[in-house]
Amino acid sequence: MIEQADSNRLGGVIRDVLRPRSDVWRLWTEPEYIRRWFWEASSETDVEFVPEVGQKWRVLTPEVSVGGQILDVVPGEKLAFTMRWTGDTHTLEVDVRLLEDPAGGTTIEVSESGFTSMAERNDHVAGWNASLDRMSKLSLDA
Repeated sequence: MIEQADSNRLGGVIRDVLRPRSDVWRLWTEPEYIRRWFWEASSETDVEFVPEVGQKWRVLTPEVSVGGQILDVVPGEKLAFTMRWTGDTHTLEVDVRLLEDPAGGTTIEVSESGFTSMAERNDHVAGWNASLDRMSKLSLDA
C-alpha cells in the first residue's frame, strides 16, 4: 500500500501512439520537435537538448524555463532526466519508457517523482497529458 506522503511523490502517464518507436524517440530527443510539443508552441521557444548521460538540457521562453540533466539513455527505449522549473526549490526526476505496441505503434510511459504535494503532482500529470496530445499530432515532416 502506498502511503499518502509517497503518493504525493509519484506521478505518471501512459499513452499509446500510432507511430513507430523510432519516430517517437526522435520527437523526445530532437530539439526541433521538442519545441513544438513540450508546451504550447511559441516562436520564442528555445530548446537545448543532447540525449547523452550527464548533458544539461533546457526548454525556455521569455516567460518560463525548465531544465535539468540527462541521467540515463537507452536509444529508442529509455530516457531519464532531472527537471526543475524556474522558481522551484526542488528537482523532479522523470523516467520515459518507449515500448513497442504489437499493432506497430508505441506505448509511452512517463513516470515522475519528487513532488512536494498532490496538487503539484496533479498539475504535472495534466501537463504531460497535454504535451503528449500535442506530440501525438505532430508531423515529423513539417
